[in-house]
Amino acid sequence: MSQKFSWSFSGGAPSGAGANSGGSVEIDAITSAGVTLAKASADRALALQIDDVDKLAFFILTSSLNDGSVDVKADGATRTKITGPLILYGEAIKLFAGDLQTLTLKNASATDAADIGILIGFKLD
Repeated sequence: MSQKFSWSFSGGAPSGAGANSGGSVEIDAITSAGVTLAKASADRALALQIDDVDKLAFFILTSSLNDGSVDVKADGATRTKITGPLILYGEAIKLFAGDLQTLTLKNASATDAADIGILIGFKLD
């Protein structure tokens, strides 16, 4: 049974420049995952087992550390340093990865652990 996932984004600068948007998307399934990466951790592989990103409506990754010390790499993609939430919607997911069989995470911070959250919405048809 499909369900509606509502989203919104808002950001701005004191000068008045900004972006505000919101909407919703029908999804058939939603899943979330969380992991804590120890400080100065080596690569940690998460088996997401998603071979067809065309079936994804959105992919969101958040980290408690947003200073670039955490990086993420999807199968066949280059590493991306996390400096804020990674929010991919629709066709933009393909710009990040051709598949999400495995997500590799690393925390280079010498002082802090990183809490990672992942939220994925699926369209099964």
